[in-house]
Amino acid sequence: MNDTPIELVLSRIPDAKKSGKGWTARCPAHDDRHPSLTITEGDDGRALLRCHAGCTVDAICAAIGLSMADLFPANSDGRSKRQPDKGTGKVYPTANDAVAALEHRLGKRSALWTYHDANGEPVAVIVRWNLSDGKKDIRPVSRHGDDWIVAGMPAPRPLYRLADLAGADRVYVCEGEKAADAARSLGLIATTSAHGCQSAGKTDWSPMASREVVILPDNDDEGRTYKDSVASILWRLKPCPVVKVAELPNLPEKGDIFDWVESHDAVDPNELRRQVEALADGAKQYKPGDLLSAAPVIICMADVKPEPIRWLWPGRIALGKLTLLVGDPGLGKSLVTLDIASRLSNGAPWPDSPSTSTQAGGVVLLSAEDDIADTVRPRLDAAGAEVRRIFTLTGTRRSDEDGEYQRSIDLSRDLACIETAICQTPDCRMVVIDPITAYLGRTDSHKNAEIRGLLAPLSELAGRYRVAVVAVTHLNKNNVGPAIYRSMGSLAFVAAARATWVVSKDKKNPQRRLMLPIKNNLAGDVLGMAYTIETPGGNNVPALAWEPEPVEVSADEALEHSNGEGGRGAVLSEAVDWLRDALGDGAVSTKELKQQAGKDGIASRTLDRAKSELGVKASREGFGGSGRWVWTLPDQRAPNTPTPKSLAAFGNLDALWTKPEENGGGSEGEGPRFAKERQDSDGGGDWGEI
Repeated sequence: MNDTPIELVLSRIPDAKKSGKGWTARCPAHDDRHPSLTITEGDDGRALLRCHAGCTVDAICAAIGLSMADLFPANSDGRSKRQPDKGTGKVYPTANDAVAALEHRLGKRSALWTYHDANGEPVAVIVRWNLSDGKKDIRPVSRHGDDWIVAGMPAPRPLYRLADLAGADRVYVCEGEKAADAARSLGLIATTSAHGCQSAGKTDWSPMASREVVILPDNDDEGRTYKDSVASILWRLKPCPVVKVAELPNLPEKGDIFDWVESHDAVDPNELRRQVEALADGAKQYKPGDLLSAAPVIICMADVKPEPIRWLWPGRIALGKLTLLVGDPGLGKSLVTLDIASRLSNGAPWPDSPSTSTQAGGVVLLSAEDDIADTVRPRLDAAGAEVRRIFTLTGTRRSDEDGEYQRSIDLSRDLACIETAICQTPDCRMVVIDPITAYLGRTDSHKNAEIRGLLAPLSELAGRYRVAVVAVTHLNKNNVGPAIYRSMGSLAFVAAARATWVVSKDKKNPQRRLMLPIKNNLAGDVLGMAYTIETPGGNNVPALAWEPEPVEVSADEALEHSNGEGGRGAVLSEAVDWLRDALGDGAVSTKELKQQAGKDGIASRTLDRAKSELGVKASREGFGGSGRWVWTLPDQRAPNTPTPKSLAAFGNLDALWTKPEENGGGSEGEGPRFAKERQDSDGGGDWGEI
């Protein structure tokens, strides 16, 4: 017997608790700290969902992997009795109309706060009701285009009382509009960010750059968390503000500046202002090191509420987690990520669920290998993407004494740039990093500790914003062993990812590609999928054609077949591709190349054969103890290779070199008369004597 709609919904929200005639739960469509979702059953058997924070039913369904039709009971033919409209919720012409509609349902409001953009135009109101049990009910109303809806503001959000901050030397930051207004009642310039202590990262704090910022934290754990979140954001601004923390004396537990002002209602407000300013004057500058503490952070598991896994692509790519996609060059890994981005941008179904639409969302792309104008954009168009929802992060803009410059993203030091890109991308649900090895900076991809240290903050960022991070990488050249050990670089890449997928050729059909699970910690046994690469528009722009049926072959089997295909020639071909990539940016020292090749499973003799195949040039860079041998591609020139004065009289030195097959020379191609240089070719040393 099929589940009823209410049973189906409850199966997707395991933390729902019985409450009266219905159930309550934390809303899966937003970061819900306290249960704000009510679930009831209608007289006609349909499931009724209501988020008291303003999330639409569409958004709730998408978060738990259901469609709107799933909320309605089926007829005898198995089809839903009703196919509801898939709108985004009721739209109002003005904010007043939206607030009036809320008051019609909830009664007279207790308070209302308005947010304005940089032009002074209202963009949101926050409405509060004080409940009879001492709790509060807060609803956001925000402007979307020319209309208003009951929902939170899109990121990045403006600061509260933004216009007041212009020209201020000192600004006080409080947690919440009520507290900010209490500080303002004393004549202080105060602000806050919208939508609670967990949402500071979705606000544009740039107006605080170069100012003195004094944080007045609430006296509870949430207040201390908000303080550190705001401080961490402020430290990344340029020019960096002076950040201070002033803790008000004698605050009760969970108290804030509103409670402090109320407890001193008999004191002249000017005197209270002087007391707060004295605290700010005497507060030391708050610095990143002040966030550190030797105290352990211990959480009792009884206090942890279980949460369901939230999926981008159900069973394959989870929201808030890192997913790895690995495979050899030329198999369509980047096309897979663009196909996923396209489906996400327009709400198209996933290949294994062609009849179920998805929740549309935004995408941030980091693409190091493909030109965004002649490759990425045409491929997105061929896949039917809604490109207004897809943004490319091409680098970070910096400045120094020589002026402004731009450089590529480095995950070890530019995570804040990715965070900003997420916040500025409406409804961002995925970040693609292709390939991740291009964004490691100086991090050694073969050292487990360094990779863990780099990926842990990235995974934390994914969890905080509930976005899926999909990272692309290549297979190593060690064509033996289980698939889990075949990802290039440290095993820490695969260990950090919650799911790892490999792209491989189908042995029986070279035009067919297989996407197979290497590991999947968050779902059961999920089968692989297959696709071919086609050019549907007839303009040589490739796109994927997915097969609806799953693939039962394992990753180990597919890679084993791939390993045996081509034999020695395939090994050399892979080494040639590897060497071409390694030398793509210019000269690299022989020593570094051979060390890196060894780590990637390429034998020294195979590397030498690849060098010969490509016509790579070996040359000396520098002289004396600091000199080294470097390799360059034929169309490149080794930098910093001057001719020593003592040899200038010889003119062209090519005649002094002989081929190894003629005189038994070493791997660099030099003859016996350069025997000493051969000894030093991998480690510096002198040129020797001619």
